[in-house]
Amino acid sequence: MTSTFPPPDQLALLADDDRGPILLGVSWILASMATTFLSLRIYCKVIVTGRLLWWDDWILIGGWFAIIATNILTTVLVSEFKLGRHSLDLDDSNIAKFLIILNSRATVTIMAIAWTKTAFAVTLLRLTTGAAKHFIWFIIISLTIFGVVSAMVPWIQCGPVEKTWNPAVAGTCWENGVGTKIWIATGAYSAAMDFVLAALPWTFLWRLLLKRREMLGILIAMSMGAVAGVVAIFKCLQLPQLGSGDSYKESALFIWDIAESNVTIIAACIPTLKVLFRDVRDMSRAYNMSGRPRANFVNLKR
Repeated sequence: MTSTFPPPDQLALLADDDRGPILLGVSWILASMATTFLSLRIYCKVIVTGRLLWWDDWILIGGWFAIIATNILTTVLVSEFKLGRHSLDLDDSNIAKFLIILNSRATVTIMAIAWTKTAFAVTLLRLTTGAAKHFIWFIIISLTIFGVVSAMVPWIQCGPVEKTWNPAVAGTCWENGVGTKIWIATGAYSAAMDFVLAALPWTFLWRLLLKRREMLGILIAMSMGAVAGVVAIFKCLQLPQLGSGDSYKESALFIWDIAESNVTIIAACIPTLKVLFRDVRDMSRAYNMSGRPRANFVNLKR
């Protein structure tokens, strides 16, 4: 992730702003929420229903690890290099290390986004057949291709690759904005697929013989991925800031990109938690009817 710095006389006029604490706060709070929802998802599947984890669960766990790695790299960038401040305030005493960590963060963040979205698509594979299933496979493959290309951008935009983190090395790089355009295209496609995946359950789940209220609850839960799509749109709107050359402005993008993967995990876990919500509701009803909790009310081996 390289950018063109504004002239020093312009940067000197910038206020002593700092988004670093906000960036870290949002990153770790969202990660904590995603961890809670993912833990509850695993609990519901393994303990409550007695099932083994499937591919979608493992992919989601992989996305969670990528989120934690992103947060660790972000913490290093903020604490050691003052990321989130205006560019003149950054510690550029070790610019090579800064750029390597920054580019690594970009790659890991994109992996987190791609894996968490793919996990929800894989979940739908178990619920679909025929053309719908083939379409979901197309979404999975296309998201993977976009993700791989985008994740490689920080490392292939210059030749030799060392020039990516060492501007003094002789070589050539892409024109300014090329990498950003690739990321915008990937982000836009990712957002579109969020809305498509959120809408797909409405095309087949309504056929199930369930009560209307229960059916609506399931459909709404399965459609929470649309929230991730909204976050992806806001992230895309921030991507042009990568060309501003101002770390303070660019840090707003970092808030949205880490939010996207965390929100996707939360949205992907909500449908699974209906088992837990149902048990809590039933236990509450049993308590209200008898005045005390009914022993062995929850069947842990559904």
